[in-house]
Amino acid sequence: MLKYLPFFKHHKIYSALIFLGIAFSVVSLVLTATNYGRLAESIVIKFDTLQEVSVFGEKSGLWGIWLLGLTMMGMNGVLMYEFWNRERFLSYIFAFANSFLSLLVFLIIVVLLSNN
Repeated sequence: MLKYLPFFKHHKIYSALIFLGIAFSVVSLVLTATNYGRLAESIVIKFDTLQEVSVFGEKSGLWGIWLLGLTMMGMNGVLMYEFWNRERFLSYIFAFANSFLSLLVFLIIVVLLSNN
């Protein structure tokens, strides 16, 4: 992990995108941790067109969503670093995908917490 630090010191765009992704991940972690205790064992996952509940899920699924997003962010970060010398366009794609993915995980957690 420490071998990647000099790369991010010299490339400000990547540093900003990684920081943005980490910030969204930390905020979604804090939201999940602070609201986890007040949730019922089964939470509403999906509503149908008539505004009736159609899918329930376990509240531990929130941790799974967060961990899946964190894992994918880590993989995108490594791929971004590895593609830097070969194909810079793909490196930028992975950097932006990393931030976008963390934003999506944040929004999913906020929506699930606000519905329950």
